[in-house]
Amino acid sequence: MAPSTDWDEIKRLAADFQKAQLTTTAQRLSERNCVEIVSKLIELKLLDVIFTVDGKEYLTPQQLIKEIKDELYVRGGRVNTVELAKELNVDLNQINIYAADIVKSKEVQLVAGSLITHYYLEKIAREINEKLQLQGQITVGDLTLQYDLPAELLQHSVLEKYLGKLICGRQDPSDPRIFYTEEYITRTKAKIRGALMGLLKPTPISLIISHCNLAERLFLYLFDQLNAPGVLTGRQSGAQYVPSCYTKSQNEWVMNFYKQNNYLEYDALTRL
Repeated sequence: MAPSTDWDEIKRLAADFQKAQLTTTAQRLSERNCVEIVSKLIELKLLDVIFTVDGKEYLTPQQLIKEIKDELYVRGGRVNTVELAKELNVDLNQINIYAADIVKSKEVQLVAGSLITHYYLEKIAREINEKLQLQGQITVGDLTLQYDLPAELLQHSVLEKYLGKLICGRQDPSDPRIFYTEEYITRTKAKIRGALMGLLKPTPISLIISHCNLAERLFLYLFDQLNAPGVLTGRQSGAQYVPSCYTKSQNEWVMNFYKQNNYLEYDALTRL
């Protein structure tokens, strides 16, 4: 229990407040009196408040949390804590303390100094889907630059979470940081098949990839699905694509030469 002097002080303050309420506006407590009363209540730990940076105002923790949530809503679900401190005129340390309380609700997370809500992530998922449908493909790296968010957050909490829901497309199995639309995959397959059909002799994969303007990993991934009229000599640098028509013509030449001459020349075979 507080000492009797403290209780006497509290009674006096209560009497002052009551007297102020009963007097006319002109006779009410001055700003200085109010500051002294609040300071005394804080000193006695009977009032929990947060000072503004300029010291002219007080906020309760509940009010600060409310104002942080209000700012989050007004800004579309994302706000930087440094900007919050400036906007609310409250010390950054206090903002961080009560931001941590807000994060406990699981509907808000603190990422790289910014409070981010679940509805903000849903919003950018819709934006990403629009971009994906327009471009045909997107990468996590590009989105990281666009939204100034960590790649891991975009990868797991947006792209993979909303893939097949808000985001219509597929994830590249050889590089999970890349996403395509089905239309893009179909169109790219047709482009590759067209390029391969026009080849009559062994051709370096690098030339085909350059002609189709594709990434090597995507070419190799889609090649396996094409049932292409030819084969690859490998998947390493310098590998070639050998058309079936070329292999067939070689076999026919060898068979015809052997039938006509009953022998085969080694030098001739090595030149094929």
